[in-house]
Amino acid sequence: MKMHKLAVAPLLLGLSFSSFAALEAERVKQVVGDAFPAYLADHKTITEIESPTGNLEGSKKMAEWVKAQFEALGYQVEFRQNEQGTHVIANIKGNGKLRVLLLGHTDTVQPVGSLAKQPYGYDESTGLVKGPGAGDSKASVAQLLHFAKSLKQLGFTNFAEMTFYFDAEEETGSATEDKILEELAKRHDLTLSVDSSPTGWGMNTQRKWVVNYEINVEGLTGHAGNSAQSSASATVELANQITRIMKLATPLPGNPADYTAEALKKRGVVDHGQFLPEITINVGVIKTGNTKVNAIPKDAYAKLDIRGFKSADRDRIDAELKKIAASPTVKGAKVTLVGPSNSMPAMEKTPQAAKLADIYKSIAHKQYGANVVEWATGGVSIGNFTSRYIPTIDGLGVETSNAHDLENERADVRTFVPRTVVMIMTLDKVVEEGVIAPAK
Repeated sequence: MKMHKLAVAPLLLGLSFSSFAALEAERVKQVVGDAFPAYLADHKTITEIESPTGNLEGSKKMAEWVKAQFEALGYQVEFRQNEQGTHVIANIKGNGKLRVLLLGHTDTVQPVGSLAKQPYGYDESTGLVKGPGAGDSKASVAQLLHFAKSLKQLGFTNFAEMTFYFDAEEETGSATEDKILEELAKRHDLTLSVDSSPTGWGMNTQRKWVVNYEINVEGLTGHAGNSAQSSASATVELANQITRIMKLATPLPGNPADYTAEALKKRGVVDHGQFLPEITINVGVIKTGNTKVNAIPKDAYAKLDIRGFKSADRDRIDAELKKIAASPTVKGAKVTLVGPSNSMPAMEKTPQAAKLADIYKSIAHKQYGANVVEWATGGVSIGNFTSRYIPTIDGLGVETSNAHDLENERADVRTFVPRTVVMIMTLDKVVEEGVIAPAK
């Protein structure tokens, strides 16, 4: 059986980068398959740790658990703490050339008390696990641990260094998170983002960028019956602003009723994001301080969520928003545009990311007869940020349905073994064949 040389410097053996032996598929399947009972136990343990974003106690418990597990494998573990939680960075050195970054997150959207409402439960007949955050993303946290354990058991050291980042604020984002991601991305060569994956062998190769804006309108108030000539309606100007802004969005593909999950299923259409409009603009909040129907409003504001697949569109739309704000249509009204804020870059399918995805897909097909579906999604992940700097593929975790729905979220732990096997073999092939060149 061919095995990687473990804990021996390649130079001493006269080894080159290409001297590492490729992993054997059956051996990888055996190692990961044998790990399933331990994976299941670990998944239960951490699902029962309630760790909603911002809960310091739960975040610390998750961090301590991750720390103990990875230190036992020989990793150097570091905490980065803020007022929202404890981020964990685990790093180990290898004997190869590529620097590999893996991403996961320990926070969930479910508040403390959710475990009492929806206790952990494993249905062996279906392979489905319920519980707060069981799928998003406790299943992937446990998967990352057993990915690391399996590599150790396989003797895989064909990397310069390997870093696991467990984000404590993935669900909300933060300046701390952004800083860590930028730092890690700049010192690694590729990213495998192990967030919960779409069902049916889905993976994410494209995610939209997102920015938020606020439109503030200042008008001139007066009595609706007697002062129209000396007033300027803030709400009318806001409505005009919104009407003009919405022209920047991509038209919907048709009647929304025809694109629900139920409607697509009836038509036999598999949704993998192909119907998402290129650019979406959501006017999520509209408010005015005015409370009287016979008073012309003197103030109004709206909050916008804007998303798109192409990075170039973000700058174009920013410029268009500024033009619209600078040219109000209601005389006497003033418009102030605030933003962009809460910005996240797009995950674009770069040529190098496409190579990673193709390798993953080919291995999944060869080993499991799977036809991996590449998803495009309007939701963001921490993989969006790393993709600005290094090739990134996302949605490699245990398959999850109904994420963020306490009653209906399910992690399909039957996918742990095949998903982890394919991820290990993808990494092995990438480093073995030099698909991604190490940064100098």
